[in-house]
Amino acid sequence: MAEPSSAPVAPDPEWIVGKYALMNVRARRRLGRTEIDPLCWRIPFQWQGYHYQDHDDEPFMLIVNSGGGFVEGDVAHFHAELEPGTRALFTTTASSKFYKCPDGAVSREITDLHVGADALLEFCPDEAIPFARSRVHRVNRIAMAPSSRLFATDMVSAGRVHYGDGEVFRFHHLVSEFGITIGGRRLALDRLVATDPETIAALERLWQGRRHMATAFGYAPDLPAGVEDDVHDAIAGIDGTEAGVTRIGELVIVRILSAETWQAHEALFAAWGALRPAIAGKRARPILKC
Repeated sequence: MAEPSSAPVAPDPEWIVGKYALMNVRARRRLGRTEIDPLCWRIPFQWQGYHYQDHDDEPFMLIVNSGGGFVEGDVAHFHAELEPGTRALFTTTASSKFYKCPDGAVSREITDLHVGADALLEFCPDEAIPFARSRVHRVNRIAMAPSSRLFATDMVSAGRVHYGDGEVFRFHHLVSEFGITIGGRRLALDRLVATDPETIAALERLWQGRRHMATAFGYAPDLPAGVEDDVHDAIAGIDGTEAGVTRIGELVIVRILSAETWQAHEALFAAWGALRPAIAGKRARPILKC
């Protein structure tokens, strides 16, 4: 798994228009607050600005992919650099939908986030949904300084759970990676690989009847003792959900399996609610996406 670069990604003139979405942004400090500059982008990614939902110096940016989903070899690449001392939250307007790939091409979703010293990154995208016969490769790479702070989530569904009679675990190929590097040292690498009928069937057994897997990562150089227990207690009792919490030094990792989408979302929000005061110095609030 390659490390993300802080340099913007340059468009390739060979890319087919509409097949390769690209967005480069940079968070900077200006006049006492963080602002996000769009450096360049290609459709179907679109720039629609940001807002200050918490009424402080942290902008919330919605990543807009106007294509509505991935078909037969589509690529979306989001690249962000947070300069030292900045704070920013990135989320999406909707789930990432991966449609069938009858010709065998693989659709790719790539996110590279580079976080400077003393910066705060909150990355809370919606879930990825691999439809029947889809071929999916997802990569999330976050590179941080030891003094930076992070709350990030990742969620993968088994398919269109309530479509017709159900369409779960009927994708043909799924690779999903989430990596975090701190101070040049890889601290976490979460990789899900299900690329043939046998491994897809094994994945279904491992999920034990659940249809959604979510993961949350929280990091700060001064996480308080016992915060991992607070996370566990916050998630306990959510219907249809099982969760485990692990702490490695100053990194907390939360693994969630849920029967329904809303249950996984609720569990992720509970984890955010327990971790955000220690990471960002404020409470969690539902993210406005209007």
